Amino acid sequence: MFAFRLPPSACRLRYPDPMVYRGAIGNRPAMLSVKDTSISLAFEAEWVAAWDLGGRFYSLWKHGDTYRRGLGGRLLAKRGRTGVGPQKAALTGEPADVVVQETAERAEDLRLALERDPRAWTGRDGGHPPEDAMLWVGRAARFDAAAARADAARFASVYGTVGILPPDQYLATVLQGTEGCSFGTCTFCNLYPDGYRVKSAEEFRRHAEAVRDYLGDSASLRGRAFFLGAANALAVPMARLGEYFDAIPRAFGGPPRPVHAFVDGFTGLLKTAGDYAALRAKGLGRVYVGLESGHDPLLAFVRKPASAEQAIETVRAVKSGGAEAGVIVMIGLGGRTFAEGHVRDTVAAVNRMGLGAGDLIFFSELVESPGTAYPAAAAAANIEPLDRDARAAQIEAIRAGLAFEGRPPQMARYDVEEFVY
Repeated sequence: MFAFRLPPSACRLRYPDPMVYRGAIGNRPAMLSVKDTSISLAFEAEWVAAWDLGGRFYSLWKHGDTYRRGLGGRLLAKRGRTGVGPQKAALTGEPADVVVQETAERAEDLRLALERDPRAWTGRDGGHPPEDAMLWVGRAARFDAAAARADAARFASVYGTVGILPPDQYLATVLQGTEGCSFGTCTFCNLYPDGYRVKSAEEFRRHAEAVRDYLGDSASLRGRAFFLGAANALAVPMARLGEYFDAIPRAFGGPPRPVHAFVDGFTGLLKTAGDYAALRAKGLGRVYVGLESGHDPLLAFVRKPASAEQAIETVRAVKSGGAEAGVIVMIGLGGRTFAEGHVRDTVAAVNRMGLGAGDLIFFSELVESPGTAYPAAAAAANIEPLDRDARAAQIEAIRAGLAFEGRPPQMARYDVEEFVY
């Protein structure tokens, strides 16, 4: 039931436990759930929608299909009816409008039902929905297709685009200290086509304040942490990073929240363990490093500027500075030609990073996007791609070779095609 719970350190909780109220809309039994981050409306086991407390529609589950909307207006649809697994599609324009409009109309039905008789909605303890619920439901009812389009335009004026985030940070508040990628040579990536730029301290301050004002009460759902973007934000010199980190609590206030970010192994080594410790003292939480592979010939083939050794040393410096690490391994990269070396050397590299409890390892399957250079390069090198079973086997082979002292890091899959923000 869309339980996005903020830790006590992240914000003041109005409702630390979900409060569920049962009632009816017309002749249909319905359920309203009020949380510290969102509200949701359910019609039995066939239709469930959720909105953040700013009223922005976030997700819908309908007859086995799932829809998730990003602030930028892109809507990810996962069709769950087929027996061969969910089929994903990105919806924009009219198809997205139809979904958003449906949820707004159901929220309006709920608003009218609560307005007519709020006491007809009863919780387990016999209580009734709080006054705040009417405010939040009213906001959700007003977030129709037209409002969603206008909101997406406002998002674009504040952010431009948000290229990618690690899966555990999809609900972070993104703050863009940089735009684009500082090297942009990887043949498998087309997320940052417009060059690289570092914002001044004043630009970042204004941006942070614009994000704060744009999110408003929607920050409830995205308030667990900040993510400092874009692709390689920690490559910025220490003096400027310090100004960024100092600007965040001034803009947002409240209790401290961690700040997470990407860094690549090439520029990550330009900072010492002492630098990472200084950033840790200002709120740095987890640093995400795209290892991709521990096999240097494969890294050279895909034009990744960092060597495996540089990625290892970067992660060790991050951890020596007291921050946590998130390491991203790409599955299927280099196909059968590089498969043996990819598995062998990736295991060896990860085992030398000193990862443990609190760290993360993500297995991200290669997506051969037509707009990237990788497909043509792989074809020219006669590289046979790995099928789904071979990719699954590659993940298991890497996992089987990993060894850690003490509690291990968490491991999960990372599907970049499921990202919306």
